[in-house]
Amino acid sequence: MNKIISLFSIISILCCFISCSKDTKVADPYSDWETRNSIYLDSIISVCKNPPVGEQWESYVNYKLWNDNQGITTVWGATDFVYMKKLPYDENNPTQELGISPMGTDSVFVHYCGRLINGTTFDQSYYGDWEAEVDEPIGVVLTNLITGWATALLHMKEGERAEIYIPYNMGYGTEVFQAVPGYSTLIFDVRLEKVKHPTGPDDRLLKRLK
Repeated sequence: MNKIISLFSIISILCCFISCSKDTKVADPYSDWETRNSIYLDSIISVCKNPPVGEQWESYVNYKLWNDNQGITTVWGATDFVYMKKLPYDENNPTQELGISPMGTDSVFVHYCGRLINGTTFDQSYYGDWEAEVDEPIGVVLTNLITGWATALLHMKEGERAEIYIPYNMGYGTEVFQAVPGYSTLIFDVRLEKVKHPTGPDDRLLKRLK
């Protein structure tokens, strides 16, 4: 009799477990996404203003706002900036000599990995861990990039690497873009390999993004 009762108890527990499993809903990884991204960006801004010892952080205003105001300092909001943490380009060559910065009409060759605040990788130019001897940089024209990318690259030099944090309004905006939900703060690990200036007179000081 006890064996029958025990068997019945086990079956009951299993049935309850299966029933509960069917009722359990998978958590939405993008629930409260706008709020979570806003809070995350606030934390990045705080770190940028008060960086930990040994870390170098910079913030740069949206180049379009800067150009529209002809470089005159004005009041901008927190989401009008990209936030950049400087990183060694190559751990094995930390003193690599830096080259020139791009201008608005230039093309650049970069290595990059883009991810969301939950760690999801949505785009990258290489697979696995980056290897200088193996991975080939991707060539892009600055005018074809999202505002946050272009703003950051204009303040980088050849041979420089940075982790860039881009507010949604300087990224893909409020709507879903491919694998990127609306209101996403974008995080890019970027290595600027080379700047290619257009053929012709080197009027770099006159070049700017429109």
